[in-house]
Amino acid sequence: MRFLKENGTASLRVSEHLSNNYHNAFEQIRSLGLSHTASEKLAKLILDWAAKNGKESEKEISLKLTLTHEEIAQMIGASRETVTRLLGDFKNRQIIHIKGSTLIIRDKAALSAMVSS
Repeated sequence: MRFLKENGTASLRVSEHLSNNYHNAFEQIRSLGLSHTASEKLAKLILDWAAKNGKESEKEISLKLTLTHEEIAQMIGASRETVTRLLGDFKNRQIIHIKGSTLIIRDKAALSAMVSS
């Protein structure tokens, strides 16, 4: 605290960082909280991950899936079984493909259509 009192620039950077963290948490809670269904929440989460960490090619977007189904379920307020079922459904509908720890979005428009604005 003494360092922050003596260094105005550092204090400003810390407050900017905290503000960004707060804003991101608020947006995530708002978007997931306003979603009506688990599939809508999962689609929104996947789209958010793709926007932040996805590698886009001509036909698809790929990203590393580092969380377990249980962790994803906790993020969207669903059960692990529901996440597993939804990911299977998305795969059967050829919206996504999972290869190892890589999630490939094959039909971004279909995911976007699941998310109400």
